[in-house]
Amino acid sequence: MAGFADHFSELAARYAAYRPHYPPALAIALADRSERHDVAWDVGCGSGQLSIALAAHFARVIATDPAQAQLDHAERDPRVEYRRAPAEASGLPDASCDLAVAAQAAHWFDWSRFVVEVGRVVRPGGLVA
Repeated sequence: MAGFADHFSELAARYAAYRPHYPPALAIALADRSERHDVAWDVGCGSGQLSIALAAHFARVIATDPAQAQLDHAERDPRVEYRRAPAEASGLPDASCDLAVAAQAAHWFDWSRFVVEVGRVVRPGGLVA
């Protein structure tokens, strides 16, 4: 992907094994603040630590990351669909997500492009965190 600085693919297995998981309270707080619980988009999901936590509260989680190696090492859950995509061009339909969240990846995004993308993808009244 043009413009994507891949800092983690060579270390993807170790990243997945040693990356701390988020506290369950984070996923609960995000779900509590979401009006609907159909689809959550985990942007820059890495190896899916937050994606898995969100799956307990949303019918479906779409977890995207530009690094295929990260996705290959992600924990699996039937409610989580991993896709290779940059934050700025998710490929998701308009107004299709109740929540868009970037746990610790937002500093990598091209903000001017991401703001447009997240505005397109999140439903009116949805939550961006």
